[in-house]
Parts: sequence; structure tokens; C-alpha cells
Amino acid sequence: MLKIPSLKVQSVWYAKAQWSLGAAIVLLLAVFYAQCYRPSTRRLAELTDQRTQQQRELDAGLSKTSILPVVKLEVERLRAELQKYKTLPRQQELAQFIKDVAQLGSQSSLKKFLLNPGLPVRGEQFSEQPMQLTFEGDFVNVYSFLRHTEELQRLTRVRGLSIRSRDRMGTVKVQLAMSIYVEAN
Repeated sequence: MLKIPSLKVQSVWYAKAQWSLGAAIVLLLAVFYAQCYRPSTRRLAELTDQRTQQQRELDAGLSKTSILPVVKLEVERLRAELQKYKTLPRQQELAQFIKDVAQLGSQSSLKKFLLNPGLPVRGEQFSEQPMQLTFEGDFVNVYSFLRHTEELQRLTRVRGLSIRSRDRMGTVKVQLAMSIYVEAN
């Protein structure tokens, strides 16, 4: 026959079973907290920080790009203004420049006018063409020539200028070393 445990034994056994189930539930909760909840909340905090940082970067980028239309208008204005200034001509226009300078010398009544172009020095974006000019004339005519040469629509650079008096009548001898610049081919 089957022996049924007494009520006292059954109640002890059920108490132990409840304690075991309670301990198992506590253990499962601890494992869940350690393995699932804690890593997930840490990852969520990291993602929230990343999103906040990216939002700050986006806001900074938007504020920087908001000035682009203003910068574009300023660049266009400066380009238009740049067109008024001296330009870099093409290599083929070198002969025309020499002709223009010689004509200015003739108009300024300069004597012994010599223009000796040197060897061009090539750069990446432009070439530099050195020139030596020597001439004589009265000081007012020399000044007029130099002023008109400077007003030409061409980028030039004076590398050296020597003015010496030839006599007491105001005649001077000038040696001018200059460079002009042309677009590199």
C-alpha cells in the first residue's frame, strides 16, 4: 500500500520547496540583472551619449552651413571686383606688352630706350618673364613713363630701379629691372 506522508512531513516538504523556488527565482533575477538588464542599460546610456554628441555636431554643422549663402555672395562680389584689377595674360600677349611699353617710352620722349627680355621662369600656375629696361629722359618724362607703365592692366613687379642724374638740366638715366607674369601653359 501506498503510504501517505503525514501532514507535518508534507508541510515541511512544501516549505522546503517554497524556499527552493524562492531561491531559484532570486538566482534567476540576479542572473537576469547581471546578464541582460545591466548590459542593456549601459548600452542604452552609451547610445544616448552618442546621439547627444552627434546632435551637437549636427547643430554645429548646420550653424556653419547657414552662412554659406553669405559666403557665396561675398566670393561672387570679390570675383567681380577682381576683374577690375590687373590680370595674368596668356604667353602670346607678351609681344603686345613689349610693344605697349616701347610705345609709352616713345610717347614720354625717352631716349636710348632699350628693353631686354630675360629667360622666363616657369611656375605651376604662372610664368615670370624678367625684363631689363634702360632709358634716358628728363625727370618729368621718366616719372610719366613709370606712372603709365604701372597703370597697365597687367601684373608686374619692379625688382630694381636705379635713377642717376646725367647733367644739371634734369636729364636722368634709368635702369629698371621688372618682371611680368603670364599664365603657365
